[in-house]
Amino acid sequence: MTRPTLYVRLVAVILLSCALGVAWSQDYFTLIHEVASERQGGAWLYAMLLAAAIGLELRLLMTAARWVRAGGRTAVFLERERSPEVRARRRVYRLRLAASLLSTLAALVFCEIAFRVFNIVPPPPPPSVQSEWESFDKSVNALGLREPWDSIPPDDRRLRVAFLGDSITFGDNVEREEAFCHLVEDMITPDVPEGVITINLGYRGTDPAWQLDRYRPLRDVLRPDVVVQVVYPNDLGIRMEHRLDEIYRLRDNDLWVGTWSYVLTLAERRIRHHLAWKRTIDYFRGGRTSAEREAAWAKFRRDLVECKNYVEEGGAVYAVVLFPWFVRLNDYLLPDVHARMASIAKEWGVPYLDLLDVFAGRDAETLRVSLANEHPNAAGHRLAAEHIAAFLREDVLPRRTRP
Repeated sequence: MTRPTLYVRLVAVILLSCALGVAWSQDYFTLIHEVASERQGGAWLYAMLLAAAIGLELRLLMTAARWVRAGGRTAVFLERERSPEVRARRRVYRLRLAASLLSTLAALVFCEIAFRVFNIVPPPPPPSVQSEWESFDKSVNALGLREPWDSIPPDDRRLRVAFLGDSITFGDNVEREEAFCHLVEDMITPDVPEGVITINLGYRGTDPAWQLDRYRPLRDVLRPDVVVQVVYPNDLGIRMEHRLDEIYRLRDNDLWVGTWSYVLTLAERRIRHHLAWKRTIDYFRGGRTSAEREAAWAKFRRDLVECKNYVEEGGAVYAVVLFPWFVRLNDYLLPDVHARMASIAKEWGVPYLDLLDVFAGRDAETLRVSLANEHPNAAGHRLAAEHIAAFLREDVLPRRTRP
């Protein structure tokens, strides 16, 4: 090795490190999916280029490390590089490295044969949420609400209880009569002399700010006596669509290795699902970093207090119900979200029901639509309705001031 060659390598290690850092920060799966979704040959080319770049980077780093050990003195470094002992050690090292690579390749080949003989493959993906969503009646009335009527007659004296929320309130993947909103009406009507009518103000894929915008023109039309804000943990992250798209891509899109290797298919899917799981937890908490989470909570709190003020200005009682995430209810992962929501409700002095106290410890599989769809099924809605009805009866209705 000559002096110019050494200096070129030292400069190259810095430039290549920066390039690999930029590429890696964009996420391997993001980059590979963009290529693999179009053509398999491009995916192979990208993978080989990435492997070659990493291999070259390791060689350059080893050169830089030896130069640093020489105290940065180029003459001493070059003298050591030309030493017969050093060259002999390097040949041995290269033989050992080649043997390790060959043994690893042989192990992979053996595992691949075993996987194919015993047909060891990942389980098939669950049915898409979209196909499940299309299987039930989701029609709405002239007001855009999931109700059989287009208006409430002016002389209707029944107590009006409105539920403001997202797809949980709307009743995704259950029929209208199975949603908790409709069930609550039947459960509390016997306790109210004038009768009760519940109003489903659920809008799919929304957060409190969007829900308030839809509620503003309806407040004086519907004139509810009680408005229950139904919250779900993902209301914190509903505006982070790019994060949600990333989670779905990681979870659902198989890479090109699945076309030729059982072993790599299983490994790749396990890695993707692990990353998607971690990012889903962050999504429900409002972000990956503390700064993102604090910003999400600040916006959520601001939106919620606007809803509260607007409801109370209309003369209605405002209450909050928090649904849990229907995953691992026996080992719940978001207790911090529920604790913070309880603190906000206590600070405001509003009636508050945390349904985690109801669902905790139960089998989530029996209460949600499917493995890929965490919305409550008919059994989940009924259990929620029973406790919401008791909550209204005991904590909310006694606060009414409007005759």
